[in-house]
Amino acid sequence: MAPIHDRIRDDLLAMERRLWTALTSADPGPEIKKMSNEDANFLFPKRDILTLRSKDPSLSEALKPPFHHFEEYELKDVRVLIIDLMAGTVTYKINARLRGKIEFNGTGSTTWSQGSDGEWRIVVHQETSLE
Repeated sequence: MAPIHDRIRDDLLAMERRLWTALTSADPGPEIKKMSNEDANFLFPKRDILTLRSKDPSLSEALKPPFHHFEEYELKDVRVLIIDLMAGTVTYKINARLRGKIEFNGTGSTTWSQGSDGEWRIVVHQETSLE
């Protein structure tokens, strides 16, 4: 594998960790907005598709405190798929604990694109419950 692919893989894994740190924070909205492409889509279980322009509910409304989507999580079987030098997808299994100690088991993926400024941004983030 070319060294550039190793760097892209490392960058995407770091961005995915940053996303999950935001998702588990008390107020993820501002950080997730900064990390998102202007046309990003978010697919959370049992919710409509959310975008930065969603109205009812808005992404900000859906993520407002106390969102705290997961209190603890573990990503397993993490795979990075490099689409090209400026795009990639990270896929994984999620084992997490939600508010009230309810277990969540699912799969997830985030597709990232690199802008002209060199920053990686979310294009699509998806979580699917396996229960």
